[in-house]
Amino acid sequence: MGGRRKRRQKVVRRRVTLPRTFECPRCGKISISIDIRDDKASIRCGSCGLSVEIEVPKVFSAVDAYGRFIDLYTSGDLEMKEEGSKSANEREGQELPEGSSE
Repeated sequence: MGGRRKRRQKVVRRRVTLPRTFECPRCGKISISIDIRDDKASIRCGSCGLSVEIEVPKVFSAVDAYGRFIDLYTSGDLEMKEEGSKSANEREGQELPEGSSE
């Protein structure tokens, strides 16, 4: 007598999704958002205010645009804009109001 036949278990595969936010090379926080429109990717960091627009082909996704951004950032070929926060050089030149201290 053989035993009862065991039921085969289904193999559940998790679908790998691409990330929507990325790590900022300047501040190190995961706060970079990428918006692709009309062959241009606008890349913004929500923490440090880094903002860049780069040209990308229509077939590029957000991950591809982030890869190109990192390549350009590490080579130093980017023209960056500051949004929201002032750079360290601008903050050093300002004087503190009297009676306040850091």
